[in-house]
Amino acid sequence: MAERKNRNSASNPVWMDGLRILLGLFLFVKGVSFLNNSSDVFYLLSQQESLAHLRKASLFFSTFHIIGGLMIAFGFLTRFALLIQIPILIGAVFIVNTQNGLTLGNIELWVSAAVLALMLFFMIVGPGRYSIDHRILRHKPSEL
Repeated sequence: MAERKNRNSASNPVWMDGLRILLGLFLFVKGVSFLNNSSDVFYLLSQQESLAHLRKASLFFSTFHIIGGLMIAFGFLTRFALLIQIPILIGAVFIVNTQNGLTLGNIELWVSAAVLALMLFFMIVGPGRYSIDHRILRHKPSEL
């Protein structure tokens, strides 16, 4: 019988760490952008009756993107930060951006879908070796 190899996220290729960092920085920038353009976001959400109740929640979305994006970029409690972000991106993909149509010209929809796919990917593969999760939080066996 073949022996099962013990694999963890520290054995991920380095490019995955770079991709995780870029994803976190993208979310951080998106959160800051939402704060800078909060009046535009409020206006956009109030124009669509079905989304008007999300106006007040948009402040939380930007806060979650800022804090969660930094957590993902640094690899600190990465899966928790991703778990908090996923419902926001699901809403962006299936509720907000689909109202503009499923066309190739709807760039926001495709960017949101790609970010959601990357989040799901990192939920599975983990943060990688260049992360706070790996350096500090991972249990290291004691040497005898």
